[in-house]
Amino acid sequence: MNLQTSLREHIENGVFASVVRPHIAPEALSIIRQDVGLHKYHKDPVGFGQDILGEHYTSEVKTLLESVRDYPVTIAVSATGTGKTHAAARAAAWFYKTQRQPKVFTAAAPPIDNLATLLWGEIGNIVRKHKRLFINDYITHLNISSAPPLSSIMDSMDAEENVSFIKGLTIPTSGSPAEREAKFSGKHAPSMLFIFDEGDAIPDEVYSGADGCMSGGFVRMLIMFNPKAKVGEAYRKIRDKLANVVYLSAFGHPNVISGEDVIEGAVTRAKTVQRICEWTRPLVEGETHDSECFKLPEFLIGEIGISDAGKEYPALKPGYYKIQNPAFSYKVLGNYPAKGTNQLISEEWINRARSRYDAYVSVYGEKPPIGTTAIQGVDVGEFGTDENISAFRYGGYLELVILPGDVDTLVTGDNATRENKKRNVSIAYVDATGVGTGVAPYMQREGCSASPVKVASSPTETTEEGEFKILRDQLWWSAREWLRTDPGAMLPPDELLIEELNTATYEVVNGKVRVMDSDTFRDLIKRSPDRASALIMTFAPGGFFGECDMT
Repeated sequence: MNLQTSLREHIENGVFASVVRPHIAPEALSIIRQDVGLHKYHKDPVGFGQDILGEHYTSEVKTLLESVRDYPVTIAVSATGTGKTHAAARAAAWFYKTQRQPKVFTAAAPPIDNLATLLWGEIGNIVRKHKRLFINDYITHLNISSAPPLSSIMDSMDAEENVSFIKGLTIPTSGSPAEREAKFSGKHAPSMLFIFDEGDAIPDEVYSGADGCMSGGFVRMLIMFNPKAKVGEAYRKIRDKLANVVYLSAFGHPNVISGEDVIEGAVTRAKTVQRICEWTRPLVEGETHDSECFKLPEFLIGEIGISDAGKEYPALKPGYYKIQNPAFSYKVLGNYPAKGTNQLISEEWINRARSRYDAYVSVYGEKPPIGTTAIQGVDVGEFGTDENISAFRYGGYLELVILPGDVDTLVTGDNATRENKKRNVSIAYVDATGVGTGVAPYMQREGCSASPVKVASSPTETTEEGEFKILRDQLWWSAREWLRTDPGAMLPPDELLIEELNTATYEVVNGKVRVMDSDTFRDLIKRSPDRASALIMTFAPGGFFGECDMT
């Protein structure tokens, strides 16, 4: 059998089919492995793409590729359809073919289709178009390597030490955070590249594992996502200036600039103009522009948008436009949504409360003001998934206690009671929805002053914005007003709590105020807002027992 002929036939028949090869001596393998002339591109990813792949890139994609070369961590914050996943696949191919003993690890937020269909779909396109470039590689599902699987000749080699590869790693949706971290830990090679797609939804522990591998050698990390909400480790890397950030906007794409489909399948001018017409409005005379506005690019002045139903919108006028739909920010501008009127809690209020806490602790330590009593708020997590949180609010001072989540109701009640009795607590308000129904009665039997609260019950107050839909909306609003108006409100340095408060939005529908529901929270931050839920329970109206029988 001619090895190269069989391999060529294999690649032409399907990139991701299983590969079985005959035994090859390590000496012969090292010869087959050589990619003559490619090493000269080890510092030139753009040149590799142009000369070897025969491609032309937008200026923003060039900036992204060069950032991967120059900076340990690159974050690509992108509008939709601007080519970030396309660019990431090129970065993977460049790194694999030009660096010394390279290992490229790719991952995407679950489900697995995010990795297999999107990023590896682009990698597969490169292999199919450039078969000769990969003629000496072994290609299986989510793996391209310089040697066959461990089950064959790898036994005669130094395990994976001498093997170069591009590998797809799945992120388990089950198991502990420590197990997920371990899957991305302990990796080492002279050259390594981590690529994380949908990076804003990747668990923090995955980043912790990868960060631990970046202590030596030529190691790079590329994180990509559409910036929907300021949550997660990827956002914190941006906030704390721990990465070089590259922004990919629809306004910088050649399709939108030229009005022609220069790059097929990418964002178009027509769709961009339609979104401007439907998701923004021009400023009226005398109105000043702010952070919720953008200036219309000159090349779009006079363009006419058309709706999906064929409706023709007025021609775009020059000047500033007000963003009315947050989706415009991340789908068109490639920016986090501006803090508009639908943001429940201002980032400024949160920052002030954080500063007060730090100033207080620097003088008095992490303990509540002497002589104060606490209101305890208890959020009961679903069995086996969410955490059980107790929040103790001493006027403005807030303390969070994280309790085990994978326990039954009796254990939850016992834990909440124990924490209650350690402190001077006036009353405990317990979320009595679902699994939390029995916790407050248990705490009562143990001698605590505890009140169950049904958050889906009718509200007891109103606001200038309108009536509240359910009690939960009222409790969130009370927490908002505490942070907005109380000069003594303090928030501890809990990143997850800050993210939850920052993420909450509200809307007024038919005169009813509705705060972001739990399902939307889970979709955005990939968990339940347990900490914020415990905090808002401390604002339950006094003597409120919801629909529970307190006898």
